[in-house]
Amino acid sequence: MRRFEADKIIMNMSDSGLKGVMFLLTGTGVSALFSASYHFGRIAANNPFYFLNKQLLWIFLGSFFGFVLSRLPIAFIRKWTVPFVIVTVFLNLLTYIPSVGSHSGGAARWIEIAGQSFQPSELVRVALVLYMAHILDKKKDDMEDLFNSVLPVLIVAIVMTTIVYFQNDFSSAIYIFALSLIMLFVAGLKGSYLLGGFLGVVACAVPMIMVKPYRIERIHSWLHPFSDPSGAGYQLLKAKMALQNGKLWGLGIGRGQIKLGGLPAAHSDFVFAVVGEETGFMGIVFILVLYLVFALKGYSIAMKGECKYIRLAAFGLTSAVYFQVLINMAVVSGALPATGIPLPLFSAGGTSTFVTLGIFGLLLNFSRFAKTEKEMACYD
Repeated sequence: MRRFEADKIIMNMSDSGLKGVMFLLTGTGVSALFSASYHFGRIAANNPFYFLNKQLLWIFLGSFFGFVLSRLPIAFIRKWTVPFVIVTVFLNLLTYIPSVGSHSGGAARWIEIAGQSFQPSELVRVALVLYMAHILDKKKDDMEDLFNSVLPVLIVAIVMTTIVYFQNDFSSAIYIFALSLIMLFVAGLKGSYLLGGFLGVVACAVPMIMVKPYRIERIHSWLHPFSDPSGAGYQLLKAKMALQNGKLWGLGIGRGQIKLGGLPAAHSDFVFAVVGEETGFMGIVFILVLYLVFALKGYSIAMKGECKYIRLAAFGLTSAVYFQVLINMAVVSGALPATGIPLPLFSAGGTSTFVTLGIFGLLLNFSRFAKTEKEMACYD
């Protein structure tokens, strides 16, 4: 009886460290967003709290969604993974329908219903990771059989990548497919096969860039921002200026100047520049440490997983968030060309916040089972 009660207590435990970093990131992110969006909200919507209110709503919905996911049996999650993939593909296809899909900045990435927009491509990173973990766990003893083990997940990854690409979201498509290749590597696929896959991605990416003149211009402005400082290079130069203005301790929360009309997308993709200006190098280090702690906790859950499904799913979900962080910060600091990938929990964007909090919920779920010896919890 004592053994049973002890196991029951452990099964209901979750990683308190992961919860702590989730609260800190969410709180810090919403504070940074409010500071970055206050001025723009007043101009664009005649309401300085416009973006804050939307973000708080999505945080509430995402927290509830994450809580539900943290309590679901893993067998239930696995059972509904394939239907979830089908729904995700269907929702992304809806963006192609003019009466349903919403266009912005040349991209067709949103579904608009009753005045509310939703970006279904954000669901792809979760659906793909869970599907790959589910199938690759079932095929763990047949990884050498490429036709029956690797090909099914690769086809799904290619389909999802293609759908996102034709939403005119090239960077997200590359990010999603790269994530799938990394998961295949972790699952045990030979490095030579992955090298072939990587070379195939490069071979496909080059013509995809060449067919869109603005993509070539984006790369040129990244390499030579001063060649057109008031045009293509303007956003990057302003972002770098903001980071430099912050120096060690920053100008102070709410006192940043670059957000007052000088930096496009200061409240969304480039919110990190505002954070750097207002909190300085020390503030940037603090945020980097928070994300690093999240990554370490997530990968720790993956390494402690009692079955391959948990190990793969936890690794993939952690990477899905952490890679976005690294890409966004690299773009704002000028290490990568502009991508349109947001900073999780900081950038304005309800769907990204909702999905990220759902990922936290799944990781909390996996953390409970990672502490037990009940490997049967992994199976459907």
